[in-house]
Amino acid sequence: MNQDVKQYVKHQRFLLAAGVMMVLLGAARGAGGVALVAKGGAADPKIQAAGAAVVSAGASLLLLGALLVVSGVGVIMRRRTAWVLGALATIAFVMGGAVNGTVLYGKPSVTGTAINVVAAAAIIACLLAGRGALNAPTTRK
Repeated sequence: MNQDVKQYVKHQRFLLAAGVMMVLLGAARGAGGVALVAKGGAADPKIQAAGAAVVSAGASLLLLGALLVVSGVGVIMRRRTAWVLGALATIAFVMGGAVNGTVLYGKPSVTGTAINVVAAAAIIACLLAGRGALNAPTTRK
């Protein structure tokens, strides 16, 4: 196997890792959104917000979850548009966590925010390390 193909395979593994993390994260966010939309404030006794704020937070989680799943699948398929969308969705994931934490609980959780930042950093790092697989490997003779 020539060096270009080896490098391509390495990049492809990073894209696969990023895509899988995005799909799992998106599914978890979407599940949280379903719980908030279906149960409202009863989804978590610590929620301080009421009515429309809870439903809005749930809807934002559903939207972000869908965006992460779709872009994660696209990243696994090595689509450049999905790569860009996935990076933006990952940043939105961190920001959305802080906003929803403030809306629902009065302030974002320090632990939750730290976990979100670490997860996002891992995804972004894998996206950057894997971007070479967005192009087909070249063979040199």
